[in-house]
Amino acid sequence: MIKITSNRSLIIVVTLVVILLGSTLLYMARGKNTFEQNGRIHVVTSFYPLSYLVNAIGGNLVLVSNLVPAGVEPHDFELSPRDFVDIGNADLLVYNGAALEPWVKKWEDSSSVRPKQVIDMAKMLTERTAPLAVRDGVIDPHFWLNPMIMKTEALVVRDALIALAPDQKDIFDQNTARIMTELDALDQRFHSELSQCSLRDIVVLHEAFNYLGRQYGITVTSIEGISPDEEPSPKDLANIVTLAQDRGVKAIFFETVASPKFSELIAREIGGTTLVLNPLESLTPDEVQSGEDYVSIMETNLINLKQAMSCNN
Repeated sequence: MIKITSNRSLIIVVTLVVILLGSTLLYMARGKNTFEQNGRIHVVTSFYPLSYLVNAIGGNLVLVSNLVPAGVEPHDFELSPRDFVDIGNADLLVYNGAALEPWVKKWEDSSSVRPKQVIDMAKMLTERTAPLAVRDGVIDPHFWLNPMIMKTEALVVRDALIALAPDQKDIFDQNTARIMTELDALDQRFHSELSQCSLRDIVVLHEAFNYLGRQYGITVTSIEGISPDEEPSPKDLANIVTLAQDRGVKAIFFETVASPKFSELIAREIGGTTLVLNPLESLTPDEVQSGEDYVSIMETNLINLKQAMSCNN
């Protein structure tokens, strides 16, 4: 009896090992050869604007894993062990670059497993001569807030997907053309509806809106730095209060995934109000639930800009 029990135990253990090994190998095979396995390209994106573009252009031919969860600030995001695995198993990794994602260097230094393609969007935009802003040798990473630069990003994503699945080129081209039309219409609305504003100055929470301001002739003053963690000094706050009063600013912008305390403080000091200006770095869970996307949130940004800038139309 003892011998039979031992044999049965051994068989059970061996069976479990085979099952686990087989599952692991299958998971790795799916990750490494996604398109050939199931007709979908596995893409890992670093944050929302890139996942929006990949989903819009790839459609049902892509399986997108977005690293930054809803409601999380991407400047401070750190990879989990599972994220390392997902990136290594992907066909394509797309990240923003220009130091927006601090985890990239850690991943490059510690992981020997690479996707088939890796796109540093800031680098690709530079190669395509997109009008990126550089200060003290550092690229401002918030270029997706200019719809015209977002169009160039769409072309970068399209070309990467075509390289992975050339037989699907027509679909990727059609989806890209639709995105281009939407971004052109968005840009035209911003130009038209912000052209009759009595104010041309806005005060925002963190330094994310320089591309938007440059595209539409708006002077942008930021309370915080490139990252929302770069808090202002009391002197900085006093200077912004004085500037807002001198230029007639009555609405101070805050963001949905960062603390509004400094925006609220300045608004109280000037006897004004606060409004949301969304940098689209991450959607909130409520925005995801309600089906918001890049275009709809940019349209809401336009409404709030018109209110803050005392527009006539």
